[in-house]
Amino acid sequence: MVLTFALVLGAGLVAEIVADLTRLPRMIFLLLAGTLLGPSVAGLVDIPLDSVAAELALTLGVSVILFHGGLGLSLDVLRRVALGLGLLVVPGVLLTAVICGAVATAVFDVPLEVGILIGAVLAPTDPAILIPLFERLGVRAKVSQTIVAESGFNDPIGAVLALAVAGIVLHGWNGLGEPLGELATELVISTALGAFFGVTLSFVLSSRRSGIWRESAALATIALIATDYFIEDSAGGSGYLGVFLAGVIIANMGKLRLGMHGRHEAELRLVIERLAEVMVIVIFIILGAALPWSGIAASWAPALAVLATLMFVARPLAVLTCLLPDRRAAWTREELAFLCWTRETGVMPAALAGLMVTLEVPHAELVTVTVALAIIVTLLVQSTTKRSLARRLGLVDSRSDRLPG
Repeated sequence: MVLTFALVLGAGLVAEIVADLTRLPRMIFLLLAGTLLGPSVAGLVDIPLDSVAAELALTLGVSVILFHGGLGLSLDVLRRVALGLGLLVVPGVLLTAVICGAVATAVFDVPLEVGILIGAVLAPTDPAILIPLFERLGVRAKVSQTIVAESGFNDPIGAVLALAVAGIVLHGWNGLGEPLGELATELVISTALGAFFGVTLSFVLSSRRSGIWRESAALATIALIATDYFIEDSAGGSGYLGVFLAGVIIANMGKLRLGMHGRHEAELRLVIERLAEVMVIVIFIILGAALPWSGIAASWAPALAVLATLMFVARPLAVLTCLLPDRRAAWTREELAFLCWTRETGVMPAALAGLMVTLEVPHAELVTVTVALAIIVTLLVQSTTKRSLARRLGLVDSRSDRLPG
């Protein structure tokens, strides 16, 4: 394990250098490094997605990344885009799943419920890619924060939807009541506990008398991330959503008339940023090592058809359907075009694909192959063109408008 961790961090450092030289997203080179170190090539790193080590890395890693993303969001900005954001994270996910599922049913020649399952697993966008990516792009706050917030909120929606459809594939159709009830319960629990932990942490880190842990802000925050995730998951909520909400509250603790000493806040942000960087390295090298290349070779053509539908049909339709009714946000054509091209796939779909294999869902191998190819294609095609597209559309602001971190 020590050797594996050393190899992963070493590969991450090399990938960082190559990314800086080529000015391409580092996740591409981390994924490549994982492939080269993994069972398909060198065989030095072998961490299956259904292993305890991978589950631990993905769980804690995504939690840290989500908290870090929440730290960069402003409630004033989110309030302005709240209607469109809410539509994107619920109806938008459902619309994406149905459109992609219909195409998957046809091209893979599988039952409709299996096709919808493939679409549901693909539906969430990925915070592990988008949060570190947008930190460096300098896209105007309205667009970048909407994208980061969407990625944080739609993960639990996509997970509940995928598990509900998997239940239909395994046990047959029992109506919408149960999955809708599960989704509502999960959202209520996640919101309540996430808000509780966020407010509690704000008080104990503040410069007021209640700030008993303000001198250990980073340590207290890391402890909260782990505790929040565990309690929310045990209570039937989404640990990811709860951690993300806690980060948003800490970033906006001034709304609670609480403040944090500048030195403590700088220390907190620096530690969380560095920890998130390490987690990004670990996550994407694990994903690269676990890519099912033999399955991709056998089913790449129909999987690409599903991905083309996802990128060029489902995502634009979801964005336009959900954001055009939001008059208050006053979305411009340039902003909508950029959002239509933001569809990266990553950790949550990969985790769900691994879960389908563990549950022995019929045709789970097609889910795994499609998700694996989606990670590769969206990273290579969309992430690499984000910077030039943002500049061409006039969406790049000054450095002061970038997400903190």
